[in-house]
Amino acid sequence: MFMKAKKVLAMTLATAMTVGMLAGCGSTGENKESGSDSEQITLNYWTWFPSKDQIQETVDAFEKENPNIKINMTVMESKAFQEKVPLALSTEEDIDVIGVQPSAFAEEVQDYLANLDELMPEIAGADWKDAYSEKCLEQGNQLTSGDTKMLVLTNSGSMVGFYNAALLKDIGAEVPKTFAEYKAVAEAFKAKYPDKYVSVFAGKDSWVVDEMMLTVLGQQGDYYNKWRYEGAPVDSEEFKQAINGLKKYFDEGIFSADVLDLDYASATEEFTNGDALVYYMGSWEAPLLSKTLREGNGIELENVGAMALPTAEDNGQLTVRSYIDSGIGVVDYSEKKEAAAKFVAYLTLGDGADIFGKQLTGTSAKKDFTVDASLFDTDESKAGWDTVVDLINTATADRNNVSGYSDIEGAAVQSVLNGSATTESALKDLQKEWTSGKY
Repeated sequence: MFMKAKKVLAMTLATAMTVGMLAGCGSTGENKESGSDSEQITLNYWTWFPSKDQIQETVDAFEKENPNIKINMTVMESKAFQEKVPLALSTEEDIDVIGVQPSAFAEEVQDYLANLDELMPEIAGADWKDAYSEKCLEQGNQLTSGDTKMLVLTNSGSMVGFYNAALLKDIGAEVPKTFAEYKAVAEAFKAKYPDKYVSVFAGKDSWVVDEMMLTVLGQQGDYYNKWRYEGAPVDSEEFKQAINGLKKYFDEGIFSADVLDLDYASATEEFTNGDALVYYMGSWEAPLLSKTLREGNGIELENVGAMALPTAEDNGQLTVRSYIDSGIGVVDYSEKKEAAAKFVAYLTLGDGADIFGKQLTGTSAKKDFTVDASLFDTDESKAGWDTVVDLINTATADRNNVSGYSDIEGAAVQSVLNGSATTESALKDLQKEWTSGKY
């Protein structure tokens, strides 16, 4: 499933993170590709992510390096993109490069995408795959019937804890890793700050609750993948342990009951206003780690770090689920495929990956991907980014969600957390729903 959170980014991070809401369509092809460097080529790039603001510095650098190529970018809201692009491709509108959502969308448009195994060697060298993540290549190819028709622009993982380092220091605590350590931090924090939240997430949003529960599930291994790909049941001891594990954080006061009244925006606001010690959301909220990006959005937090959700059980692993967050491909009928492939290579394998990386919207599939260290002004923020990258790279399971089902599963978990259902009854209902044939 294409990551729903990209469509619901927090209001306070709008400038740095929110996807642009601009729509447009190209005209039929002029600007045919030529071997001459002097002939101007305009590439029409349609996507839902990133926004123009997020990628402008990268585009400027590409155009400076390739003065005969200009990028004409059209950014749409995610659902509009899903609906418009397949139709536009079927009528061969003048599109050269498209964003590829890592979902059923990729399968739907794959026949319109050029095989990059044929284009990339000439552009990036015969050994280009040596510089690209094997895991990302495998995940992308799974979405396009085994062929390399998309490359990864960003990867993401969830859920990550972003913590107020100044508040943590104020109570003399270290970043907790186990449940017992987390409970001790919660008790110390509530003793000093009884009116603040220990930890928040968007508990009112069912898909976020599902993400939290599945993070706990991932602490015990790859059962999510066994369910997602191999037919393992929902009504299982593994899911039971995960739901009960999430409930334990509530029972022991790490999460308060009113967290279930917070939506995405309000949970983010509680943290960015300094009223919560830890805020859980996906890695796409990593701009919180950068003082530069925080200040650009009017967020006055002094110092932010990142941590994994402490393990619910003693034998658990600090982890997230991770997956491709956004992809990019070349349109097969384009008459400018060579220039388009050059742009795709720049964004995914070249300097563009590092320039775009300064937005902290995700990690790259480029093996030697680096982020500008000047974005981080404290040890906690630097270590926090390293933690985010490590969690994404070592995830126990894929964050390959099933959109409609995630909402239903999250709502069932909410019913357990608020006491209106038992874990056992919720799992029986979910098993029936999952096997209903709707998915």
